[in-house]
Amino acid sequence: MTEAGSPETIWTTIAKLHVCMLATEEEGHLVSRPMASLARPQDGKIYFITHLNTGKVGEIGGNAPVNLAYADTHANTYVSISGTARTTQDRAKLRELWGFYAEAWLPQGPDDPETALIEVDPHEAKLWDGTRSSLIQTVKMAAAVATQSPPDGGRVEQVQM
Repeated sequence: MTEAGSPETIWTTIAKLHVCMLATEEEGHLVSRPMASLARPQDGKIYFITHLNTGKVGEIGGNAPVNLAYADTHANTYVSISGTARTTQDRAKLRELWGFYAEAWLPQGPDDPETALIEVDPHEAKLWDGTRSSLIQTVKMAAAVATQSPPDGGRVEQVQM
């Protein structure tokens, strides 16, 4: 059993969600885009398979701060991860991580010269874990409207990764 607010809870949560918004800095502005993530707690990394010649790869370069935002609206669970990203063309890691979704987006395969990895080293995460039942959440929202006081949003945990 994992303890709430632990790195293990974060890894378990993001492994189930698969897709996140990856935010990078582009010419002084933050830009986010949805990306399929591959959470690997055994490596302490989160990976993204991508084309080498994309804006996000240029924005990250050799090393850049990023933010990953995950959302499970059904469970009312949200995770924000701050970390450092780098771009690599580690062929062994690409082959290890390659799967159905990577093949759909990059049919050239893991050995194509245009295929790359974005590797994120997570530093800190925030987990918002609201009520698990959408029915209970709806009742809480209705009560908040009736009483004119905000509902209990659940707990927020800050976790050092």
